[in-house]
Amino acid sequence: MANTIWAMLICCMIVSLSGCATMTIEGDGQKTPISKTGTHTVHGSFYKIIWSEPPTNKCDNGRGLVRVRYHTNELYVLASVISLGFYVPQTVEWWCDGTPVQADDEEIYQPTH
Repeated sequence: MANTIWAMLICCMIVSLSGCATMTIEGDGQKTPISKTGTHTVHGSFYKIIWSEPPTNKCDNGRGLVRVRYHTNELYVLASVISLGFYVPQTVEWWCDGTPVQADDEEIYQPTH
């Protein structure tokens, strides 16, 4: 009986640690100390239910984002497993392009919905 409990605990630890992930998407811009940044927690599910979205902020210099990073931790994985995937939190970090001035011949990117 004790061996079964230990085996289950070890399996749970392996699953929870393997569920921790970080995904980074980077662009061609510059991440500088003056870059505008933000961190938000997104609440969703594995069943395409979105409980809350991060607020939409615009970058000040009109260039857009240079990096976005999604990551989870052990507690987020535990919450996801306990709720059977109905509640899946993730942390989102973003950085704006730190280029201070826009060139005169450069177009401003206008995202469409």
